[in-house]
Amino acid sequence: MTRLTSSIPSFDHDELIQSHPVPTLLIDGGGVVLFVNAAAEQLCNVSRSAMVGRVIHDVIQMDRSYRQRMNDAATSALFAHRAEISLGGRKSIFVDMQMVPYGNSGHRILALVPSQSDSELMGGAIGRSGRAAGAAASMLAHEIKNPLAGIKGAAQLLARKTDAGGERFTTLICAEVDRIATLIDQMEHFSRGQPIACGPINLYQPIHQAMETARARQFPGVRFAEDFDPSLPLVHGNHDAMVQILLNLLTNGCEALGGRDDGVVRLTTAYRHGLSIDNGDGRGRIALPIEVSVSDNGPGVPVDIRGDLFDPFVTTKREGRGLGLALVAKLARDMGGTAQHIRDGEWTRFRVHLPVAQKGRSA
Repeated sequence: MTRLTSSIPSFDHDELIQSHPVPTLLIDGGGVVLFVNAAAEQLCNVSRSAMVGRVIHDVIQMDRSYRQRMNDAATSALFAHRAEISLGGRKSIFVDMQMVPYGNSGHRILALVPSQSDSELMGGAIGRSGRAAGAAASMLAHEIKNPLAGIKGAAQLLARKTDAGGERFTTLICAEVDRIATLIDQMEHFSRGQPIACGPINLYQPIHQAMETARARQFPGVRFAEDFDPSLPLVHGNHDAMVQILLNLLTNGCEALGGRDDGVVRLTTAYRHGLSIDNGDGRGRIALPIEVSVSDNGPGVPVDIRGDLFDPFVTTKREGRGLGLALVAKLARDMGGTAQHIRDGEWTRFRVHLPVAQKGRSA
């Protein structure tokens, strides 16, 4: 009998768990989280550093019976179909939950598979309310934009014939017309059924454009910081869409700081292993290793709206429209990626994950 002698590579168990597409956590006999993979970070909407060291039911809210069994070192295995859980302040979702022993130390591996109806959490899809709002905007946009152009033109003519006191009001009229036109443009994005044209792009070109525009707006007290990975490959995306995503996130970060003297908005890029999604288009899971994140050290997003943050018309701003983050999520999805929000210590972080450009691939 011939014995196979080909070498079998040794594996780093942490790396295997990290790259696994199923949201997976490693917990000890007392239910304390020891390790979290990238998919679990995205599902829970909480950073790994904020989960490790905490008891599992402080991270994931679940039925009392499940909590007791996970906190009991004698319970090594558990399976629950369509268990209701709550994650990171979000509304409840249903998952298939499985826990199995890991090694001889009493550690357990916990896997959470979102049900089909809750796959929106992993894909960043816009809810039905967004599509309805977009359809309505598409019908009304033409009827509204034409008179707006006339109003702005009349205000500009008046500005030439009025004194300084009157010019203040004509300037206000023009600014408000521009604001309403921008609102209509954003709403129209939700009514477009066809995807945006995508191809290989150098991510640092839209980053440079967005950062220059954000700096030009001169937000008081805000310091911009950058931390870039210079070795990133080309990204599958759309230049204009990336500029819009970054501008929305940078503007949100600056406004969240409220003029504080020590405010920082940080833009970072990185290559992350392990994150992937299934878009349901028959191609299977698509890796999303390119990460662009915008962080600020402001007060953070209120817990009660975190679960709906990427839905249209959800906002914490007194004069906000609640479309900026919804547009971020839609554009990221149109490029085959995802957008998510996490609270990481003192930082509010918005992350966009995108696929690497591949030869012969286009939208």
